[in-house]
Amino acid sequence: MVADEQFSVGESNFDFFENYSGRLEVGALVLCCKGRASLVMDDLTYSFKRSQSFFLLPGSIFHIRQRSADFEVRFFAFSPDLFTEAAYRIPIEFMRLIKNHPVQQLDNESYKKLILWLQILDYSYRDRENRFRNIIVKNRLQNALLEAYDRALRLPSAQFRPAENTSRQQEIFTRFMALVGTHYGEEREVAYYAEQLCISTRYLSTIVRSVTGNTAKAIIDHMVILEIKNLLQTTDLSVQEIAYRLHFPDQSYLGRFFRKHTGESPSHFRQKIK
Repeated sequence: MVADEQFSVGESNFDFFENYSGRLEVGALVLCCKGRASLVMDDLTYSFKRSQSFFLLPGSIFHIRQRSADFEVRFFAFSPDLFTEAAYRIPIEFMRLIKNHPVQQLDNESYKKLILWLQILDYSYRDRENRFRNIIVKNRLQNALLEAYDRALRLPSAQFRPAENTSRQQEIFTRFMALVGTHYGEEREVAYYAEQLCISTRYLSTIVRSVTGNTAKAIIDHMVILEIKNLLQTTDLSVQEIAYRLHFPDQSYLGRFFRKHTGESPSHFRQKIK
């Protein structure tokens, strides 16, 4: 996606992602039109084939493990800011449902509708003279999320049960996750994020636990662990260099942090994946 653009629309075989693994700076809705692939997002592997959609949230660690020669997708990529604005009134529980179940099988009618939706977005993408272009696309993304949310509400209650959070709590949680996605590399204390949000640490912790079932500290640490794993897997950086990049006091401190959360040392993890 071009640096000064809020979104991008196009077609691809995603060959780039066979040689790349890293944290995405953007989110994306991807539709498989031909072939199949094995996708990895945040340490989980998914099978992806024609007539399936795949939703990537901003900040996900992503790469393609394998793809067929005829693999082809259409995609709509969007910036974190555009996504945050579009998802403002979408309950966080639904965002969590999308993250936990990113692949959706589409029937023929839904597949055709998504193709048409992407074509309309492509028209907006090319219409750079439209002064309301970003607002129009944000509204279209929000509409798509609301339609998907409506479909989720029709699922049996055991599959999806939205919590009765206030819009204020949703806003705080969304802003918290955006801040974590930006600052996890240098700020790992809940107090920093509470200060940025102008609320108490206790109130932030209460909101995060009510939405996710985890503590705010656990959310932050999880982001850091995913990044350490990514750097160990995809770079030749030493553990000391990774510690420096992520603002740990030293290599030993990072090693203890990593072992606490994964049960193994960074060196053992790196050797295991080679």
